[in-house]
Amino acid sequence: MMLSLKNISKKYDDTTILEDISFTCEKGDIVGLIGSSGSGKTTLLRIISGLETPDSGTIKLNNEMVNDKLLCKSPEKRDCSLVFQDFALFPNMTISDNIFFGKGSIKNNELIQELIKFCDLENLLDRYPHEISGGEQQRVALVRALSINPSLLLLDEPLSHLDNDLKQNIRNELIKIFEKVKTTTLFVSHDIEDAMTMANKVVVLKDGLVEQKGSPSDIYSRPLNRYVAKLFGKTNIVAASHAPKSYHRFFDEFLNEDAVSIRPHQIELVTSKSLKYKTAIDGKIISKKFYGSFQEIIVKSEELSLAIHLEPERKIKIGDKIKFCMDL
Repeated sequence: MMLSLKNISKKYDDTTILEDISFTCEKGDIVGLIGSSGSGKTTLLRIISGLETPDSGTIKLNNEMVNDKLLCKSPEKRDCSLVFQDFALFPNMTISDNIFFGKGSIKNNELIQELIKFCDLENLLDRYPHEISGGEQQRVALVRALSINPSLLLLDEPLSHLDNDLKQNIRNELIKIFEKVKTTTLFVSHDIEDAMTMANKVVVLKDGLVEQKGSPSDIYSRPLNRYVAKLFGKTNIVAASHAPKSYHRFFDEFLNEDAVSIRPHQIELVTSKSLKYKTAIDGKIISKKFYGSFQEIIVKSEELSLAIHLEPERKIKIGDKIKFCMDL
């Protein structure tokens, strides 16, 4: 077990930030800590790194106890590396000196040189942080964190300052590097795409509590409540009676009954020819928006108002009466 958290709790004054957080990470796992603002994600990351002390609970890192009732090892004595959201680069050091500042980092290390290359930092090594862009500073912070070859890499919003094209490239390359060196990684992100593409495990937090744990695909397809379902992208929360064939449902406090999460792409428009084996619902299109790769319509029926995603070339207009089904 690379990382084990048991019943981690933290309060500031009378405000509970974390409550009984427990989960484990195996060697090589890439784990996403996901949740809305104020859910406790960054505080948990700081506790794992040793920058904050929990009020209760235990933490084991690489089979070594680093937190319990009588022990709290300092950050430099933990075999982990934390990348801050604000980079935390030394302004009076060159990029090269920043990268190799960590204890045990070696300039001729093949892996670090590889990281420098694919992060396009080769021509920036003699510059200072204020002389490069925010995205470049973020890449420097990532490479510096890996330069000491930590057992656990902690990332606080690691890709938030990168443009979309570069973000995708860095995502892909990071995954390759993590898999190659088997670096266990725990990252905080508000970007669900980061969780879906980078993580093999996800821990969803809300108000300091763990709402759900599992693989990204499991959580996306089988959320345990409305909060988790909506956190993982646009969805329609409807009473389970409207989708009796749905294989997954949960009790929804807002509806006060069992409900299902139906993604906009899971709703199908049907015609008279395709009705034989389907249960159709009548509706009227009240809104239409074009998003490039798809168009989103809002359909109103007697009891439902649903978002539906259709192929962009589908000929359809506001006011059209349609039939749709939710046979999942």
